[in-house]
Amino acid sequence: MNILNFTKKISNKYAIILGIFLIVVFICSVSFINLNSNKHIITSAKIPNFDSISEMEQNSNLIVIVKKTNEEPVSYNLGEGHFDNFTISNVTIEKVIKPMSGKNLKKGDVIQILESEWQDKTTKSVYHTEGYTKMINSKKYTLFLGYNVEVNNYYPIGLLYGKIPNDKNEKLFYGDYKNEKIEKLISKIFLDKRYME
Repeated sequence: MNILNFTKKISNKYAIILGIFLIVVFICSVSFINLNSNKHIITSAKIPNFDSISEMEQNSNLIVIVKKTNEEPVSYNLGEGHFDNFTISNVTIEKVIKPMSGKNLKKGDVIQILESEWQDKTTKSVYHTEGYTKMINSKKYTLFLGYNVEVNNYYPIGLLYGKIPNDKNEKLFYGDYKNEKIEKLISKIFLDKRYME
């Protein structure tokens, strides 16, 4: 037997074994990713409409630029086995645009924001109210906020209107959700230097 032919046979065997091995690794990787991925569900809610930035300002208790630091899940017991689930995001104030009456909030203060995205770890489901997507750690946002007196936290007014990423490349909503009216108003806020850093 020729040494060259023998070497080719061995090389072909190793190539076939390597190919099979790579296919098995790929299938296992895809399976692992699917086992760890969450199912995303968009839930419905009635949200108010705003036609202008001034209307958003009038309906806000507080307008600030913030940086998100961390988050935790929260569940409010509504009684009779019903719960309202959210994410509470802790944010550090970078700039106060419209101060809140009765509160002396300033740069460096930490406030809690109630966000309408939450995760059910048991069912591996992530819920987004009307396509809302929570803030990302270490990123800056301009927030038009209402205030929950009972629990001393804040929430973006109009749900989708009140949270504007300072990074124009960050998506406003989860997945393929679209709302041209909100997108148009937010694009005006991007152009207004009072609201961006």
